[in-house]
Amino acid sequence: MQKWICFFGVIFVAVTTGCNTMYGEHNGAIESEWHWKKESPESQGIRSEDLARMVEYIDSNKISIHSIIIYKNGTIPLEVYFKPYNKNVSHNMKSTSKGVISALIGIALREGYIESLDESAFSYFPEYDVKSSGRKSDITLRDLLTMSSGLKWEENSLNSMYTFFVSKRIVKRVLNQPLVSEPGSKFNYNTGLTHLLSAIISKASGTSTLQFAERYLFQPLDIHNVQWKQDRDGFHIGGSELFLTPRAMTKFAVMYLDGGKYAGRQIVPKDWVTESTVTQMEGLFHGARVKYGYLWWVDIGNQLFTYLDNEKNFLAMGVHGQRIYICKNLDAVVVITANQSDESQCDILIRDFIMPAFSKEVALPGNPTAETRLREVVNNVGQ
Repeated sequence: MQKWICFFGVIFVAVTTGCNTMYGEHNGAIESEWHWKKESPESQGIRSEDLARMVEYIDSNKISIHSIIIYKNGTIPLEVYFKPYNKNVSHNMKSTSKGVISALIGIALREGYIESLDESAFSYFPEYDVKSSGRKSDITLRDLLTMSSGLKWEENSLNSMYTFFVSKRIVKRVLNQPLVSEPGSKFNYNTGLTHLLSAIISKASGTSTLQFAERYLFQPLDIHNVQWKQDRDGFHIGGSELFLTPRAMTKFAVMYLDGGKYAGRQIVPKDWVTESTVTQMEGLFHGARVKYGYLWWVDIGNQLFTYLDNEKNFLAMGVHGQRIYICKNLDAVVVITANQSDESQCDILIRDFIMPAFSKEVALPGNPTAETRLREVVNNVGQ
């Protein structure tokens, strides 16, 4: 018995250590500037007073926020870092990186590396015997993108955590899961599926997923300081363990806001951006009715997510409070990085502070008192 307790103790330590690595490298020589200007919130129709209250709320309640960036109409009305974090520290995107995998699939389709979303996922893994696997061969790339593979999976269970952070033989363990529902019929959130997509990108392109991303996504976005962990087979972990700076995350988000275009260049196909950010699958997630695109959340039937009520808006969401929120009806983006155990606090920040700060006006009269207060609280919590 003592031996088994020791064994599970080692697994627990390995899992918790692996899944809670939230920050990556610091590189002060790169990504310190971008072409968007910092402007006062009032100039963009946003109330400085509300944003100052939010920063004070975070500080006084000791909420583990690392950064918040707001983009609006080609400007940066707010960029705040909570010490010891700053603009040069890369951050684990966790499941917000599923949006990156979605973008890479769209690019792979455009470049001809992948022919169709209706291809069998198993066709990319001939080393696995599908004949004895029932209808697993019917699982398509579309089913992976919509979390509807039909494979048995319980996200964040000991088995799934062991797969990702201890065994790291992720592809094999995911493909070996039994089929419990018809492929394409039922939503079941499964990070193992996004890892299969990462492996498929690598197999289809003949390069690693990181090399593919650097060529077609990160370099065109002028994104550097990227780290991406790999499994034991050398595949970069799809849907987690990708580290970007908050500014890099913002560039990615603004590109999606602009239909896949950045600095005048079409990086992700516009049609793919549109298709991937509208409802492709509906189901339940933690008891809430959800609408899901291709690895993007379109709607979540929970009071925390009322900010998603507009059908034009969509969200990438990661554990511990990582958020990339694209608010098309306001031409705005919100990026949050954090390590908050009660991650609902991050949605409360968007719902109760950030979105109410947006007025219906294109611009508001200057408010020197509120703007000064905002600058002071931002400086107080930062470096």
